Amino acid sequence: MIKEIIKTFILFLIIYFWFILESSYLPFLTFFSFLLIFVVLINLFEEPQGRIGLFSAFMTGLLMDIYSSHHIGLFAVSFSLFSLLLKFILSKYVRMGSFSWLPKI
Repeated sequence: MIKEIIKTFILFLIIYFWFILESSYLPFLTFFSFLLIFVVLINLFEEPQGRIGLFSAFMTGLLMDIYSSHHIGLFAVSFSLFSLLLKFILSKYVRMGSFSWLPKI
């Protein structure tokens, strides 16, 4: 339990600092988001029944919502749905035996 909370807190700090870096130093990359790639990688390397990937997708979307001019919740819901869709596709249709040597999140 404590280990999962620490993992979630560290993940939130990484997402927050990467968001600050992306929004302040890389504003010209409006068509490309490194945070979306980060969320995809977390969901790829996480166990299929894990919840950290979904949490990271929601928190990333919420940070993007707070600092954007769009409606609040738009990015949070879309990133969460994207994460759920990715988890569904990975659990049903993809066998990841070649990634078994990588550490799980």
